[in-house]
Amino acid sequence: MNKTIQLLLFCLIGFLNANSVEERIQKLLPPGIELNSFQDSELRNFYAVNVANNQVLYISKDFKYVFAGELIKFESSSPESLNDIYEQKYVLKALSQIDENEAIKFISNSESNVIRVFTDVKCAYCRIFHSEINSYLNQGISIYYYAFPRDGSQSDSFNDMASAWCNSNRKSAITKLKLGEGIEELICDNPVETHFNAGRLMGVTGTPTIILEDGRMLTGYIPSKDLIKIIKDG
Repeated sequence: MNKTIQLLLFCLIGFLNANSVEERIQKLLPPGIELNSFQDSELRNFYAVNVANNQVLYISKDFKYVFAGELIKFESSSPESLNDIYEQKYVLKALSQIDENEAIKFISNSESNVIRVFTDVKCAYCRIFHSEINSYLNQGISIYYYAFPRDGSQSDSFNDMASAWCNSNRKSAITKLKLGEGIEELICDNPVETHFNAGRLMGVTGTPTIILEDGRMLTGYIPSKDLIKIIKDG
């Protein structure tokens, strides 16, 4: 058997095995629970399974055991949550599937960090966050906004955000909305629903939700001086 055929057979066997594992995991999940991803976990003979809303389960490789809960690793001076690690991995994977050009970007002239923020223009704390945006920019922190209209696609917020994303000057439009001002109603192909759905899969439930470069998610308003310290301390 030549090497090309051997390679193709090896890839095919791997593909079939992966599909079989995925199907068997899906059968263990309650109806309607979406499987986001799975991978070998640090817990021997268990998969780490990421499901809807970025929740982590652990399923044994013989498919006899499932447990949902916090898996803590004691290997250094401080305990480490493996759930957090797997959740952060999925957040980064999901973010990588969103075109960065779809974000409304406020770029620092001395950029050293980027944070990604799921926002709602009618959210009071999102407005406070935006009022402090120069504090971040002056510290070398750029802000990438993604749309998360909390009341869904039939809300006024959704329509306002769609108009902002359709505007030729997105930064000005979203700033006006966050100041409580009106903007021109515009219709175009826009990413608002895509952002909203992606956010829900990542586990975003409220705004602002701030995503750091390592995939950590911080939900709710944090005063700029405190958030800047978190970002700079890594």
